[in-house]
Amino acid sequence: MSGVVMEASVALGLISIALAGILFALYRRVYVDTRSGFGLALLIFAGAFVVQSALTVYSYLAAMPIIPDSFAPFLFAIGLCEATGLGAVVWTASH
Repeated sequence: MSGVVMEASVALGLISIALAGILFALYRRVYVDTRSGFGLALLIFAGAFVVQSALTVYSYLAAMPIIPDSFAPFLFAIGLCEATGLGAVVWTASH
């Protein structure tokens, strides 16, 4: 069962990478249009989320065999919260 939950956590991580990539593209457009320090900070913020999400997916894949079964639901919940938050930020930035 926990293998399925860990695979779902990896899938959520991939979704987070995609959402953070979209956010990066949106904030890149803002920065190109405004050339403001705030726009650059948003771009760095989104880039940090791309890197963090990629490292999360890599660590899940690398450590999946040694992660205790009892941790899997918590890792899934963390991934769900992150993907939901990124989705909300992308939605807000695109409207």
